[in-house]
Amino acid sequence: MVNPVFLFLEIAATALFVGAAAAALRRGRLPFLELISAAAFGLLLEEGDQLIYQTYHYSPDWVLVLDRAPLVIGLTWALLIAGAMRITDALGVRRWTAPFVDAVLVIMLDLAFDAVAIRMGMWTWVGISPDQGWFGVPAGNFYAWLFVTVGFSFLSRWLRDGAARWPRLEWLQLGVPIPAFAILITSIVPFAMVLERTGAEPGGGLWLFGLTLAVFAAIGLVGVFGTGRQPSDGRANAIVDLRLASFTRFSMHGFFLISLLLMGLATQLPVLLLTSLVLFAADGWLARLVGQRRAGTVGASARTPPLAAAPARIREP
Repeated sequence: MVNPVFLFLEIAATALFVGAAAAALRRGRLPFLELISAAAFGLLLEEGDQLIYQTYHYSPDWVLVLDRAPLVIGLTWALLIAGAMRITDALGVRRWTAPFVDAVLVIMLDLAFDAVAIRMGMWTWVGISPDQGWFGVPAGNFYAWLFVTVGFSFLSRWLRDGAARWPRLEWLQLGVPIPAFAILITSIVPFAMVLERTGAEPGGGLWLFGLTLAVFAAIGLVGVFGTGRQPSDGRANAIVDLRLASFTRFSMHGFFLISLLLMGLATQLPVLLLTSLVLFAADGWLARLVGQRRAGTVGASARTPPLAAAPARIREP
């Protein structure tokens, strides 16, 4: 029997991805290739992690599955990473900090929904009880999410700069998932070594993830609020537009928050409810900050003398 919730998620995510892909193709070849490679990266992550580490497996209730990985998971990875990159560009952060800001934006969502998703039966962690790790989610999962995003973002942004000078390099974007996956595997090694030396329980290492997140967040704060920021921009090279990026994030927050409430987890595990609400509010504050940054850039552009005007860019509300 088909699980209606899973089917709804598969249809909704597929529709969002198809719409995002059509919009990216209208922008140009590179945005489209970036989105496609992000989806391929998501599927590679899911398939590779299950083959190599065998630490989790997906529910058989998913309908569209490529071997071990539900298609919707790869598409969702693409929308999350592409959306984070768009929001980061709209914030106008310092260039070298952008991949770290992207990583923080993505982990904000995972922290809000992963513990809820496993209780909905979407996937199951092997050898982890509900009271271990972060309410049944191993700390290594969150740690890995940071490096999943920072690796793909760094390589894609680096290639984007090169392709601006030599357009034929754009096709190399399709190969980005492979070195990005290598970055992830390499990053897991020190985490695993520290856990082994400290004798952590299954799913343990939240302190190490917290320390890593603190470093990423500190770099992100420097990028967002420090000196040397870039103009709020990114429209011409955006993989997805800003409205879709925000809609995806708030939709995910809303879906899992409602699920949390309907399942009674708000009273059973109030920390999950508090975490969800705090991160939802953080995304609301972030959206306002993006609006303020973009309004400031538009205002500055309007005051620029005609002879110094920037080249025309693709219009985006």
